[in-house]
Amino acid sequence: MEDEGLSAAAERLNSGARIPTIEPSQIEHVWEVLSRIPMDRRKNTAVGLSAVRGNPDFAPKNPDEQVALMTRYALLDALLERGILNDYMKAEPGRKHVFAAAATIPCDKNDLAEALAERMLRDASPEVVERTKEEARNAGWDIARPKIGEKFIDWIRSHC
Repeated sequence: MEDEGLSAAAERLNSGARIPTIEPSQIEHVWEVLSRIPMDRRKNTAVGLSAVRGNPDFAPKNPDEQVALMTRYALLDALLERGILNDYMKAEPGRKHVFAAAATIPCDKNDLAEALAERMLRDASPEVVERTKEEARNAGWDIARPKIGEKFIDWIRSHC
């Protein structure tokens, strides 16, 4: 039953629905747990929602919230990896704003794809990278400078 709920939630996002908002404390908790894992082990470790299952205060309450937490954390992680949020992550007050933005910014699968594009192309062949970059340019994207990064910072400044 839970798998059906997750599939339905994922299908809603794939159909173009906005990613539901979550509590900033949920995304902060996942970040704190994953930050304790050494970077080289993090890439080969399936942590996912088990990071929050140990603490019911942060656990997603339903499939939509589970998918929202996973996708919003993936968006945050991609922006952090790119260094876009470095200035905000230096101290606690800035991090709180980042977590609030990650939990509430209006976004959809296209924003997530734009943030993850560079990471996804890392292991691709040069031909695939070039073709994908050309397609992105034609669609108005610059893979090296995702619009969602600017949108995220604007959201922090105006809403968090």
